Amino acid sequence: MDMDRRAFMGGAALATSYLAACQKSTNAPQVAPGTDEAAGPADPVTSPLKSYIEQHRATWGLPGMTVALVTRDGYEAIVTDGLADIEQNIPVRPDHLFQVGSISKMFTALAAWSLIDEGKLWPDVKVLDVLKGLQIQGGADIRLQNLLNHTAGLPADSAMFVEGGLWSGFRPGTNWSYSNCGYELAGKIVANADGRLFPDVVQARVLDKIGMGATAAAMHVADRPRYAKGYEPALTDRLNPIPARMTPTPWVDSDSAAGCIASTPGDMVKFLRFLLDVADGKGGPVFSDEAAARFLADPVDGWDEGAKYGNGLAHVEIDGRKYLHHTGGMISFCSSLHIDTEAGVAAFASSNVHYALDYRPKNVTIYACELMRTMQESAPLPEPRPVHATLDQPEQYTGRFTASDGDRFDVLVSDGDLRLRKNGREGALYRAADNLFATDEPDHAITGVVIETEDGRAVRAWCGEQEYLVDPSIGYKPPAPEALRVLAGRYDNDDRWAGPIYVYARDGKVLLGNIVELLPMEGGYWRHSDDASPERIRFDGMINGVPQRMLFSGVPYIRRFS
Repeated sequence: MDMDRRAFMGGAALATSYLAACQKSTNAPQVAPGTDEAAGPADPVTSPLKSYIEQHRATWGLPGMTVALVTRDGYEAIVTDGLADIEQNIPVRPDHLFQVGSISKMFTALAAWSLIDEGKLWPDVKVLDVLKGLQIQGGADIRLQNLLNHTAGLPADSAMFVEGGLWSGFRPGTNWSYSNCGYELAGKIVANADGRLFPDVVQARVLDKIGMGATAAAMHVADRPRYAKGYEPALTDRLNPIPARMTPTPWVDSDSAAGCIASTPGDMVKFLRFLLDVADGKGGPVFSDEAAARFLADPVDGWDEGAKYGNGLAHVEIDGRKYLHHTGGMISFCSSLHIDTEAGVAAFASSNVHYALDYRPKNVTIYACELMRTMQESAPLPEPRPVHATLDQPEQYTGRFTASDGDRFDVLVSDGDLRLRKNGREGALYRAADNLFATDEPDHAITGVVIETEDGRAVRAWCGEQEYLVDPSIGYKPPAPEALRVLAGRYDNDDRWAGPIYVYARDGKVLLGNIVELLPMEGGYWRHSDDASPERIRFDGMINGVPQRMLFSGVPYIRRFS
């Protein structure tokens, strides 16, 4: 995924383990809500899948999970596991709403193509011709289809109206960059063409026609009693190793076309079956067969290496098999969807945890598809993927690391996992991103630990801007220039989608989260070292030469505690 402001929050919401009072899963419609016993016999899909889900919950500390399963030949199943409310010990039920997150983008694209099918909208309509008053620098040629394919060059999470207007980071259609902002604009175009509010358009054109009567087209606090409760780490100022002490997340209303749908597993069964029909060229109740064919016909390069993307769906290949796929991350929920169109199997899963956990139930939906294929073929059970990715050659990160002031710690391997030992204490060392590790060691819990390797061996670690060497004789790097050091600090935004972002100055560089280098641009802006990224960062509000504010693609973050 492209860099966005959410990726550099100080608090990655890593979960704690709550394993009591989980509900037994069953094959729909044989679910017995609120009981500990399955109402019917387990089948060759739901039984091993439930065991795998429980492994995920134990390893990641997931409160609960809901799953929908479908095959083209008529099989349908629902699996629910764990808790919808930890404090009240309420099990997840099939009627609980879970937010699907960015899987909502499929619903936005379907609504758009329903209008296109009726001749009320066109995929090549220019955005600025439709949304009067909107300003996008370099965006005169952005079309609706660019928004639906993430090829408009818009930043990921910028507000629609920022000082000086929005901007496109590359010529539309020439590159790919994931943009929630772009999908919000697509929702405005859909609403304008239909003449109703966006949630009402999705309700009438998609949900009602598919028969998804239990699904919410927008997130309204009035519906909160229908939802599973979401959870996040209590300590949001840091990367948390698994497990972390958890606390309920606050409620946030939303009608964003980038992610506002909430659904039950029963309704997601209907949606998966509809998507299988679309993959077969059948538009069903939403649009014509011709529109269904066009909907999946021309994905562009994007989403991941070797993958393509179009109309809210990633086209990916896993172990030689082609899938339609998407994930979703919300303040309270994380979701995944996979569809193996050749085999005719599809799965959706969602857990009630904060997006910054860096968990999506992708492996659950992949394994579910594999299980359904083996059921069709009467083949042996497949081997599931590891519940948590393991480090390749963890020994390369080990060693004794010493700072110039004599402070030191050891990194070692224990039972295949990295551990950090310091001053007689030993704690977890958990890979958060690239070579950045989270730790519960109190001296380094907020900064985390960046470990640099050369030729398969650790040579250096950074804890914030403090350098630690395995071999101090090679010499410590000089401090960053003062012009860069004044930019370093913690910048906060109290929006529930935001949080603290840490900026570090070390080794002559400015880095977000200590791993992503920023490069200076004209006009006082900074950009990601990836030329394709449209994100733009600016520091301003100077007091005695020190910036008091950082604008991340127009979103303000205020300096605190630094």
